[in-house]
Amino acid sequence: MRWRRLAHRLPLTGVAVAGAVVGHMVAYVLAVPEPTARMVLLGATGHAYWTAAIAAAVVLGLASVATTLLGRFRAGLVASRSQPGESVARLARHLAGLQVAIYLVQEVLERLEAGVPLHALLGGRVLLVGVAVQVAIAVGLAVLLAVAGRAAEAAGRALQQPPDHREPVGLPATADLVLGWPSRLLAAGLGSRAPPCSWIAR
Repeated sequence: MRWRRLAHRLPLTGVAVAGAVVGHMVAYVLAVPEPTARMVLLGATGHAYWTAAIAAAVVLGLASVATTLLGRFRAGLVASRSQPGESVARLARHLAGLQVAIYLVQEVLERLEAGVPLHALLGGRVLLVGVAVQVAIAVGLAVLLAVAGRAAEAAGRALQQPPDHREPVGLPATADLVLGWPSRLLAAGLGSRAPPCSWIAR
C-alpha cells in the first residue's frame, strides 16, 4: 500500500517541481521588474544553472502531467461511473507545500553556492514574493489538473466496450428441441393409438 501511494504521488511531485521553477522565475520578475537589475541579481545569487533547470522542469512537468492524465484515462476505461478524485483544495495544499519547500531550498542553496550571506535573502522582497507566487501557481495547477483529470476519465468511460448480454448461441434451439419433441411426435402420428387390426376382430 505504501509503495502504491508513493507511485501515485510521484507524478504530482514532478508537477510541483515544474511549478516551483515557473514560480521562481515569476517571483524574480515581480520582485525586480527592471531587466538589467534582475540579470545582475540572478548572476550574483548563483543562478548560472538556470537554463538547464528550466529545460529539466519542462520535460519533467510534461511527463508528469501525461502520466497523471493517462492514469485517469485508464481508470475511466474500467470504471462504470465517475470516480471521486482528490479534491482541488487538498491537491492545492499538497502542491503548495512541495513548491514552497523546493523554492526555499533553491534559494538557500543558491546563496550558499554564491557565497552570499543568508540574512540578505531574509531582508529582500524575493523570498516573500516567491512564497506568495508559489502558492498562487499551486492553486492554478490544482484546478487545471482536476479539470483535465475529469476530462481524461470521461474520455475513458466513453470508450468503454458495452457489456454483451446476448445469450449463448444454440441454447434457445436446444431448449426448443427438447420441449417441443413430444408435440412433434404427436403431430407426426407416432404417439396416436392405431385402430384395432381386422384380423384380431376375426
